[in-house]
Amino acid sequence: MPPKSGNAKKRCHRNAAEKRQHFSAAAFRRTKLNYNPPKDDGSTYKIELEGISVEIMREILDYIFSGQVHLKDVMSAVWVSGLDSTYLREQMMSEPLVREIVKECNNIPLTPPQQGEAMSRKPTAVMRCMCPLYDPNRQLWIELAPMSIPRINHGVLSAEGFLFVLGGQDENKETLSSGEKYDPDSNSWSSLPAMNEARSLPNCMGARHNFGLVEIDGILYILGGEDGERELCSMECYDIYNKTWTKQPDLTMVRKIGCYAAMKKKIYAMGGGSYGKLFESVECYDPRIQQWTAICPLKERRFGAVACGVASELYVFGGVRSRDDNQASEMVTCKSEFYHDEFKRWIYLNDQNLCIPASSSFVYGAVPIGASIYVIGDLDTGTNYDYVREFKRSTGTWHHTKPLFPSDLRRTGCAALRIANCKLFRLQLQQGLFRIRVPSS
Repeated sequence: MPPKSGNAKKRCHRNAAEKRQHFSAAAFRRTKLNYNPPKDDGSTYKIELEGISVEIMREILDYIFSGQVHLKDVMSAVWVSGLDSTYLREQMMSEPLVREIVKECNNIPLTPPQQGEAMSRKPTAVMRCMCPLYDPNRQLWIELAPMSIPRINHGVLSAEGFLFVLGGQDENKETLSSGEKYDPDSNSWSSLPAMNEARSLPNCMGARHNFGLVEIDGILYILGGEDGERELCSMECYDIYNKTWTKQPDLTMVRKIGCYAAMKKKIYAMGGGSYGKLFESVECYDPRIQQWTAICPLKERRFGAVACGVASELYVFGGVRSRDDNQASEMVTCKSEFYHDEFKRWIYLNDQNLCIPASSSFVYGAVPIGASIYVIGDLDTGTNYDYVREFKRSTGTWHHTKPLFPSDLRRTGCAALRIANCKLFRLQLQQGLFRIRVPSS
């Protein structure tokens, strides 16, 4: 075939864009291209596309191999017209082939997210799951039934085989008192009784956001947070089986955007701040005697961290603080810390591969699964942004795992929930999440 002229290439590019307008953008957001270009010696090559349906896959391949246009023209037209710009930026930063395909398209931003960008995301009702224990080729994000209300700054926790979502803020920035329960067997949500502790403010019925949420023996404990008018130090609990709310003793201090965890049937409240002051203090609540007790403080004062308890250990990841004692100075990311109930003191973790200290990194959740803890957030690793990092407790090392979709960068709530493989497989079938290889000929 003779080489195409410049005008012919432009016409092909335009026709390809028009032909691809009907493709779903969602399908291509899950697509990864692995292209080995043909050589002059007549050798064959293969293309791998992940995360799209068989029908769309076949149509793309039919068009690519029809000889009407070059692969570069087809894929650049498809990606530019159908893909989220943030996703394109991520792919261009990490995949040389993607940069080559779309380098002539000057409407693709290559700059990383600016500081504070992740803090201004909108509420969403989307829910997805991924099994990090699968083979990496099977670590796909699977769509689950969405919540009934879009939320942000809410609490998420799994207990007794269900997933619980409480409080937060809606699209109008109204603080919510409602809650929902997700049943993995039916892939459906049901409403929970509203948080209804009486407040001193009129017409305030227990609404909260940016609060702590932990579970002990089928009881959900809601700690602190804000109600839209003030910072709270109150605590209440929800009995999963009796479906009732009960007031509990208040925290000893307000901990705005503090972190909370349960260990050995006790609740720990750590860090946070109030009225411009950050805390390193830690207090422990024993539900049996309903009493708060101060314990060894953190090594660094911080807010916006996340915590989890595993066996006799507490882990605190990330968070930010001022670079020096001046609260108006630059904010930096804190080192993560570890506490063992036997040693009664905090020890720094090696954070080299979680995120760089001076960055706009922000963590959203820490989920223990098996022998690892998965930390979710906007994590600046120095060369790129990551969204899920695995911390192996046995070796104290960090590892990359499957990323979130770039469109999910927000205050994402996360928890671990057991879902039967057969149910996940059925959802994968419905969503076309299969790895399809084109055999070489």
